Amino acid sequence: MARKNMEIVLRVLADTVRTQDIQHLAELLDQDVTWEGALPGQRCDGRNQAMGVLGGFFANRELVFDAVEVVVRGDNVVVGISGPGLNGIPGDFETVGQVFHVFTLRDGRIVRWKAYLDRQDALAAAGAGGPAPAPAR
Repeated sequence: MARKNMEIVLRVLADTVRTQDIQHLAELLDQDVTWEGALPGQRCDGRNQAMGVLGGFFANRELVFDAVEVVVRGDNVVVGISGPGLNGIPGDFETVGQVFHVFTLRDGRIVRWKAYLDRQDALAAAGAGGPAPAPAR
């Protein structure tokens, strides 16, 4: 199931980047998803609220990645994304940064989505159960 979860998340991210259409994400979110951003106070309960926030993000910029890292930990898929605007600074769509998303899937749907600015925090939140990440260089 862990590999299947990784395939699901990577497919929807690729489709979203390719088409710049967040409807691909909407189709994957559980109706009762909990979404939490990287900054305190950023929380949405339910697909409609989450899509409102994500829609605002996509309305202001084109989603572009410079690099992607994926680590699977049981039902959790950690996706680290580097690129312009991925820096945790609201409204700054230019400064290159990195954010780590922890997706929790159940029955092929995202039931929880939490963003972190620190890789180790994201991996710790995802828990053990997957392969160890490659050593940093």
